[in-house]
Order: sequence, then C-alpha cells, then structure tokens
Amino acid sequence: MKTELDVKDKRILHEIDLNARASNAEIAKRTGVSKQVAGLRIKKLLGSKTILGFFAVIDNAKLGFTIHKSFVRLQNIDGNTEQRMLEFLKNHPAIVWIASCDGRYDLAFGTLATNMAELDRTLSEIDALFGENVSERHIATILHGEYFDREYLLENLKKEAISKESAKAAFGAIPEPAPLDETDWKILLELGKNARATLVEIAKTIEVSPDTVAVRIKNIEKQGVIKRYNFVPNESIYPYLHYKVLVGLKNSGEERERALIGFCKTHPNIVYIVKALGPWDFEIDIEIESPEQLRKVMMELKTKFSDIIKDYSSLSIYQVHKYNFCPGMPNKR
Repeated sequence: MKTELDVKDKRILHEIDLNARASNAEIAKRTGVSKQVAGLRIKKLLGSKTILGFFAVIDNAKLGFTIHKSFVRLQNIDGNTEQRMLEFLKNHPAIVWIASCDGRYDLAFGTLATNMAELDRTLSEIDALFGENVSERHIATILHGEYFDREYLLENLKKEAISKESAKAAFGAIPEPAPLDETDWKILLELGKNARATLVEIAKTIEVSPDTVAVRIKNIEKQGVIKRYNFVPNESIYPYLHYKVLVGLKNSGEERERALIGFCKTHPNIVYIVKALGPWDFEIDIEIESPEQLRKVMMELKTKFSDIIKDYSSLSIYQVHKYNFCPGMPNKR
C-alpha cells in the first residue's frame, strides 16, 4: 500500500531533498512546524519505510572513479537465485547502486572503476557466479550527471520559487582525485551509510573529535567531493512512481543537448539526468503520480525535441536495493 503524504510531510521531504543534513531545527524553521514535529515526522517516514535512508551525492570523479551502469535482462532465474544475486551485488564494494525494474530490463546496477580493466574484473566476478542467469546486458558509462530538487513535492502549495539551477548537484567522469586522507575516507563512508548522522555519531565511530569531523566535512564539500545530501525513497510504497527513460538521439549537437538538459532542469517531475556513452545518450529519471502523467511528460519531451530524439524506452523502477556512492575505501576494494 502506498503511503499518503500530507502537506507537512511533503514540505519536510522537500527540505530533506535539498539538504538531508539540515537539522530538525532548520527544517522546522523552513516548513513552519516545531522542531519536535519535524523530528517526529522524519522518524515516522523512516519507520514506515517510506524513505529508506539518506545519502551523500558524491562526485566519484573526485575520488578517481568512473561509474558504469549495467542494464540486465535475466533468464533461468527463481526467487532464491535472484536473492543471492542481489545479496552479492549489495555486498560488493564496487557496486554503488542497484535497482529492480520492469520493462526491457529486469535489473540495473552502477559499478565504480578506475579503468576498464577494473570494470572487467568486477563484471567477470558477477559472470562467474550468475552468467547463466543473464540473457542480455548493456553497459553505459556516465559522462556527466545532475540531480534536481523534487519540486513536484511543492506543487499546488504556496511556496517560494526555488531555482533548480542553484539546487542541482552535478558530477562528471573525468577522474580528478581530491587529496583525501584516511580520516576523510572514513567520514565519507559514514555519510554514505547515513547522511544525517550527527557529528558526534561520526566522531565516535571513527575515533576523532566532533570538531575534527565538522572541519573535515566542510573541506570535503569545498573540494567538490560531496555535492549534496539526499534521501532514498522506497519505490514500493513511496506515493510517486519512478521511471527511468533511456533516450537515444540523432544529429543533436551541443546546442540542442543543452536545450534538452535545460528542459529537464525546469520540469518539476524530472529529478535526475545523465549523459551516457553507450547504447543511448541520456538517462532521465522521472517521479510522477501515474502512468498517464508519464505519457504526458514524454509527449511534451517528444514534441519539443522531435528533431533530435531518435528513440527511447522507459523502465519502471520498483525497488532500489542499494544507494551508496562511497561503499568502500580504495585499499579495501
């Protein structure tokens, strides 16, 4: 059963979407509720599993990595085999995102790699265990991506105008490693597990002072390693459907591609876009209320960009199993 969100829930979720590390007091001030109500609402959203947790959006290029997305059609598989495969992927230190989907593919996952040989090793590990269960696999390398705020949460509500340009979190694929030491990495690991972990909680886990954690986080953010803090919705009960649209282009050119990205930035239901090198050119993530609304969005997209859209296919994302951009330290991969 889908969770019902009232106006206060939506406002609080929107603030968490903009900055999941914001304190309850900060969220309360911006949403017009008390600090206690903000805390209780967030706790309820977690307790009901409407949201699964909070994560740091990390520019993996700043860590020396590129992300490669694998889209897989499964075969010869039962519930037990699928569960073993998911558990293996969830526990693999190079896998940062996993989702089950309906459509052309059954499973999608993102893999970190410093080079193609490293990617090949990871995929070979998976094939050695589950190769007979894969009938088709396509790989797309992320060249550039951007997250946008979930503006749809404030639709039809009295609100301040929020610029998607200022709220975006962009990341790239050209490795430019930032000078991080072991303590920085430990902090990233904790923020990957829970972006709302307090300074005291992180400090206790990695055995440094809270002041040290605060200074290190600010420095990591300043270097552009952390772009944003966000929440992970539980697609099975979150009251908005999640679709990933894979778009192939023709004769596009930089100007028309910028126009396409600009359209996505200003659309309230488009929350993520990736330029990819692979079987398609862009991934566009859309969160909407119904399949009919998806058709409306796609009609608008096809009408505005009929000159460059060659083809597209949509995947319904019905469960995210892992969302952690920093699942392991380099020397432990």
